[in-house]
Amino acid sequence: MSIIEETTLSSLVDIDQANSTWCKAVISMSANDSSIHVAFVSDSDDSLSRLAPASPTLPASPSKFHQVPDDVVNQSKRFVRVHKTDTSGLGISIKGGRENKMPILISKIFSGMAADNTGQLFVGDAILSVNGVDLTDVSHDEAVQLLKKAGKTVDLEVKYLKEVMPYFSHKQRLNENKQSRLCIPLKLAYVNDIKEARTVEIHIHSDDQQNQSLYSIRFSDGLQHQNWLNRIRCVTYRLNAQVVQETNQLLLMMASKTSVNFKHVGWLNECYQNSSVTGILKPHVHSKVLLMALTHDSILLYEKAPVSVDDWLQPSISYSLICTRVILCSYASSPTAHSINNFVSLTCSNRDNSNCYFMTRHGTNRGVQTHYFKCMSNDEVKNWTYSIEKQANTAVCLLKQVEFGCSWHGRDCKLFIHFEDGLKLYENKQNNLLWQHCFDKLKRSADNNHSLLWLAFENDEGEIELEMGSSLKPFVFTLHSFLASKLNRISLNSILTNSTLNNTSL
Repeated sequence: MSIIEETTLSSLVDIDQANSTWCKAVISMSANDSSIHVAFVSDSDDSLSRLAPASPTLPASPSKFHQVPDDVVNQSKRFVRVHKTDTSGLGISIKGGRENKMPILISKIFSGMAADNTGQLFVGDAILSVNGVDLTDVSHDEAVQLLKKAGKTVDLEVKYLKEVMPYFSHKQRLNENKQSRLCIPLKLAYVNDIKEARTVEIHIHSDDQQNQSLYSIRFSDGLQHQNWLNRIRCVTYRLNAQVVQETNQLLLMMASKTSVNFKHVGWLNECYQNSSVTGILKPHVHSKVLLMALTHDSILLYEKAPVSVDDWLQPSISYSLICTRVILCSYASSPTAHSINNFVSLTCSNRDNSNCYFMTRHGTNRGVQTHYFKCMSNDEVKNWTYSIEKQANTAVCLLKQVEFGCSWHGRDCKLFIHFEDGLKLYENKQNNLLWQHCFDKLKRSADNNHSLLWLAFENDEGEIELEMGSSLKPFVFTLHSFLASKLNRISLNSILTNSTLNNTSL
């Protein structure tokens, strides 16, 4: 992990909850946190956005009133030197100015930042000068600009005014009585990036599943937005892995109930067309958020975040991994791949990245079921496609053999796909082996998209026709998975063999 990932991010942002009102807030989070910490800022602190940093390296939060030492109260004026870092501002809010007939007053000090680190500045201090420039007769905006441009080393001449403290103290207590802080949990949260608006949306599912909280965080610039997006992605990926581990531990305690073993979970945006729209206009594309989970042998889809073991065992949709194919939208060498590319062209704007899509196809007794998914990044697409393919290969190796009912020449039969032996056909009545062929002897296969399957093998006369009924598509997809797994094992063996040969000692 890099040094940047280990530091705490902290930034002044705009935040909105449930499409209500945008508010200023300071957010902070370390790589080990499971939530984003939010400290709301009073709307009246208009100087905050100019004197607080865009992305300091230390967490910022409004400091509380501290008891001011007697020597500070009694001094006519003091000189305080403040050292700013490359990524932080002074860390203060100011009020007053010529137009308000008030001196420039420190109204808030943010903990952990430059002004607070001196230990010599207090709320209620009047700033008389900055780096020798007199501030006693400047406007509020002029004071902001002088403080903002003061450089890394800032010499302040200040005087504590106890006369203004009753006003500050009363207002501070009122603000502290309000809910000025919250945490946004990222465990099983769905994160959506709106790049053009420099905004990250975070959807939180409640435990009772009745309500969903939506937080929108708007950043001041592209770099700040990207840094936070990367941090949130890293944290959510770690938390999802933690969810997998915790869920598997709970399932182990219920071993008599189920043998499910979760491997990977994450949110995806499923896109689908409105088939009722026809004519020259492009079909309208809808989308919905789904949680996908990979187990040792299945793909599970959830419309809501599961909060109990029973929820995890009751997905909205489930598919067998060995009856699944995953296709990247950039692979345009097949008719299936062309269909996803045509679909993606409907969903992408000119600035969108079409490589952030992938498709899954599932052979079921109801035919082929297709899902189009959109991810936030190319890396996320690669991660999902790799995980699905890897787990499908593992599922094949664990199963070793799959059986399908069929009919051949009017006889009820069982067609087996065996990882080592290939294809075998047995008669149901006598359980006699009718024929057997290795995978490498299979020249081609075809079907009529309903129930009939044709297989052609080397050194065999003509095609073998089988009546598969509703198991046609599950068989076709399973055969593809077994062949892909065999090729994968051959490739691995080849790599291991070459590695052994290249490791000869001389």
